[in-house]
Amino acid sequence: MRELLSKLKSGFLPEASSVSWSERLRSALGVVLGLLAVIGLGALTAASGDSSPWIVASMGASAFLLFVLPSSPMAQPWAVIGGSCLSALVGIACSQFFHNLIFLIPLAVGLAILVMFALRCLHAPAAALALLIPLSGLTDFHFVIFPVLSNSLLLVLCAMIYNSLTGKPYPHRPAALSDSSPSQKRDRKIEDEQINAVLARYNEVLDISKEDLANLISQVEHGAYQKKLQSMSCKNIMSTELVYVNLDSPLEQAWKLLRNRHIKALPVIDGARRVLGIITLEDFIKSAAVDFHQSFGQRIRGFIRTAVPGLNSLPNAVGQVMSKPVRVISEDRNMLDLAEIFCSNGHHHIPVINEQKQLVGMITQSDFVRAIDQSIDIR
Repeated sequence: MRELLSKLKSGFLPEASSVSWSERLRSALGVVLGLLAVIGLGALTAASGDSSPWIVASMGASAFLLFVLPSSPMAQPWAVIGGSCLSALVGIACSQFFHNLIFLIPLAVGLAILVMFALRCLHAPAAALALLIPLSGLTDFHFVIFPVLSNSLLLVLCAMIYNSLTGKPYPHRPAALSDSSPSQKRDRKIEDEQINAVLARYNEVLDISKEDLANLISQVEHGAYQKKLQSMSCKNIMSTELVYVNLDSPLEQAWKLLRNRHIKALPVIDGARRVLGIITLEDFIKSAAVDFHQSFGQRIRGFIRTAVPGLNSLPNAVGQVMSKPVRVISEDRNMLDLAEIFCSNGHHHIPVINEQKQLVGMITQSDFVRAIDQSIDIR
């Protein structure tokens, strides 16, 4: 029995709303205040002798859109005012020529929808007006001015004030996606074309603007992309085919490794595989005597043949010219931590260590970019 009730619940009830209770209360209070303002205006008009209705029933549904769904295309000022007034006009016009309600009501509602489509002011509650007018037997075009136009204008004005004061700017303007660079503009144009193609195949009215849809898609993609990157650690992208040298390795050996392996940096380790420093082509250039009459190769070979004085007693050793201290990263660290290292600190090669501080891999900028490129498979 419990299983049956669970199936019935999942089949008939929608998922719980993700909207906070503060937003629910904000929306409900807006509806109350907006309709109070409209009814108050109607009461003042009635006191002056106008016998027109204070408020039309469709304003309740319009208030729902304006305060609960302020970003909906159907809740924007032209949709509310234009849709309501045009539907009222259609309803009254149809009532002038047709008197059989069985035919008049569906005709008025259908024509009102076509007019709203044509003039880009789709507003669902306005269709109720096209039905209400024939039912009420209204044939006076004054009804369009009051109460329809006056109700719509006042309700929209209340929505502008209340929504903007409560953190929901109205009329709604979709947040613009960044398009400062030519590549970003090109990407945005491609995205718009893809969205247009999908919407054309879908071929139904969506209660969301194309710009908001694009922003939502972008945020979802970004969130999924961030989540995927956060699940990748340094050990997933590091190179494990290590080439390294020791503190007392000859400079000539280090130079040959750099040239023959086509790499730009060598970690320098001790007997326990702990990283002591790193030696790069730049270290060779800085330490070599500069004679501009010699070629670069001649200068390096002369440097290697000559003992470098100073740093320790080992002649021609890697320890004399290596860079230290060296920045390292743990194999369990998230790969996103590399972004700051590569971008802000000028590093191009990062040795990777394990819990015992032993060298287990190397990550270069190329490894990092390749990992990001391979992770972009969301689309």
